[in-house]
Amino acid sequence: MTEAIRIYSEMRNDIISCDLEPGASVSEAELCTRYDASRTPVREACRRLQEEGLLQIVPFRGYTISPLTIDEYRSLNEMQLVLDPAAAAMAAERATDEQIAMIERWANYVYHAGEKKSYETFLEWNRNFHIEIAQATGNDIMVEMTVNLQTRLIRYFYLVISMASYGKELVNEHQAMVRAIRARKPEQARDRATEHVIRTMERTSLIRIPQGGFRGDPRKDIQPVRSRT
Repeated sequence: MTEAIRIYSEMRNDIISCDLEPGASVSEAELCTRYDASRTPVREACRRLQEEGLLQIVPFRGYTISPLTIDEYRSLNEMQLVLDPAAAAMAAERATDEQIAMIERWANYVYHAGEKKSYETFLEWNRNFHIEIAQATGNDIMVEMTVNLQTRLIRYFYLVISMASYGKELVNEHQAMVRAIRARKPEQARDRATEHVIRTMERTSLIRIPQGGFRGDPRKDIQPVRSRT
């Protein structure tokens, strides 16, 4: 692992978890101190994070952690509703048996309600699940777009970290997608993916994002999403 990759990985985790707060301004010197690194790998890591939409470079001033906004969240949802069903349909046609096995592996993690670490693990497995489906399409642009989309969405999913358990429900939806892909049924895979995205949007519909976006730690202000009864 290169120094730039190490810094990128640590910064990405800090941004996603809001340990680096949305909207916060940070200098290059501060980042060098925080990650015990020299300027060159810090700059390389920051360029990569900028490309992913997690960081904004402010010329001659430093960096700003991208804020969380209702407009971005809506745009990400709309994009996912287009991208994920298309990827699932293509994967049903093109995935190798080995790729299907990997997709199935990432589909099966059930998180435990009220356990922060368990939910964080689920978010990573969920991200990998969707990326693995995209990789099975054999379309590099599809993969690039899915990685960017899932990386940006995961910050919003952290806002519902105190939500009651949808764990089994989410796994059931993932498994339904896997079954359709394994059965080589593109339209069925598209339908299951569409249903999954719509239900995810419904589950997160109680997130309240201020019109100007979150600046600072959103976990101090967010109202937790509760499960349906």
